[in-house]
Amino acid sequence: MAKAQPLFRVHRTQLLPALDATFEAVDKKAKNPNLGNIFLLPDADMLTVRATDLDIEIETTCELLDCGDEAQAFTVKGADLRDIVRNLPESAEIEFLPGAYNGQIRIRSGKSSFSIFSLPASDFPSMATELRGSTFEIAMPDVTAAFSKVAHAVQTKDIGRPFMMGIHMHPMQDERLGFAALDGIGLAAVQIRTERLLDFPGIIIPLKTAQVIRRLFDEVKEPATIEVADNLIRIRCNGVSLLSKLIEGKFPEHYLTAAPSDYEREIFVTVASLKAAVARVCLVASETDKDGIKLTLERDTMRVELTSKEGESAIDYVPIQYEGETGFSIGLNNEALRGILNTVDTQDVIVRFGGSLPNAVFLPSVGAAELYVISPMMARGAEG
Repeated sequence: MAKAQPLFRVHRTQLLPALDATFEAVDKKAKNPNLGNIFLLPDADMLTVRATDLDIEIETTCELLDCGDEAQAFTVKGADLRDIVRNLPESAEIEFLPGAYNGQIRIRSGKSSFSIFSLPASDFPSMATELRGSTFEIAMPDVTAAFSKVAHAVQTKDIGRPFMMGIHMHPMQDERLGFAALDGIGLAAVQIRTERLLDFPGIIIPLKTAQVIRRLFDEVKEPATIEVADNLIRIRCNGVSLLSKLIEGKFPEHYLTAAPSDYEREIFVTVASLKAAVARVCLVASETDKDGIKLTLERDTMRVELTSKEGESAIDYVPIQYEGETGFSIGLNNEALRGILNTVDTQDVIVRFGGSLPNAVFLPSVGAAELYVISPMMARGAEG
C-alpha cells in the first residue's frame, strides 16, 4: 500500500494564532456541524483559515512549510483542532494527511498522531460578500477603547427595542467618530478623532461583535480598514478579516441631549474614593440590578447609602469639592453607577445634577471626549 502523502505541513507558531482568531466565530453549541467547524484551504505557501456562525465570519491566513500536490480544502471541528494544536510542543511541525477512512483527517507531529472527522469544504457556509458602502482607515486602539467604555450601557435582554442591544457608531459633523450605548437606565457616549471627515449612515454593532473585536484587536497598534454597508460591517486589521451582521433599527439621533447644559449642581470627586464607597454599601444589596444608591450632597462630603428590600442598610461618606446648597439627594441604579466608575480612567470625575432633566451626568475631569448619564430612581435612605 502506498504511503499517504501529507496534504500540507505547518508550524505550530503559525497555525495556533490563526486558529485562536477564527475560533471566535465558531458556534460552540452548533446544531449544524458545519458551524462548529473551521475551514482550511492550503494553496501554495499559504493556508486560509475561516470560521462563521452566520452572524460573524472571521478569516485569516498563515504560512505553510510545505503544500502537497493533492491538497484541497476541508473542514474539521474547531474545538478539537485547536485543542490538539494547543497541546503540541511550541516547536512542533504539524502534518495534515488523508485519514484511513473517508471523512477523516489525520494530524501528525513527532510521535503524536490524531484522526478526526472532516466535512467537505463545499458544505461550509459563508457570509463572504463584496460590501458596497463607505471605507475608511482608523486607529484600532481608539476603536477598541471606545467599545470598552460604552459596553456597560448596552441592554443585554431583549425588551423590544433592538437599538439598545448594540453599540451605535456614527460620524460626527467634524473629524470625529461617535460611539454610544443606552439601556433605558444609563447612557455612555465616546468620541474619537479621525483623519478625515467620514460620511456613512450610523450603524448599530451587536455587543457580541464588539466583544470579539476587542478580544481580537485589543493589543494591536496598527490601523484598521473598516467597510460599512447597510447591514454588514467588515474590519481588516493585522492580517485578520472580520465580517459581521448589524442590528436593524434606528438609534435616537439626539441622545446627547440626555446631558442637559443647564445643570444646577456640580461636584468634583475622586473616582477611587467614590468607587470604594459604592462597593462598601453594595455589600448589603440583595438585587444588584434593582437596589438604588442614594447620594446626598453635604458640605465638602457626599453621603452614599443603600437600603435593601429586606431592610439591611449601609452608609458611607466621600470627600467632594462642592459650593452649592446642601441637602440635595438623588437615587441612582447601583449597577449603572458601578459600570461608569469602572469605565472612567481619569483620577477624578465631574458629576452634574439637575436642570431641564433630572439625570446625573458624569464627565472625566480632563481630556477625554466622553460622558455618562444615569436616570434617577427611587432609593430608600438608611438609618444611622
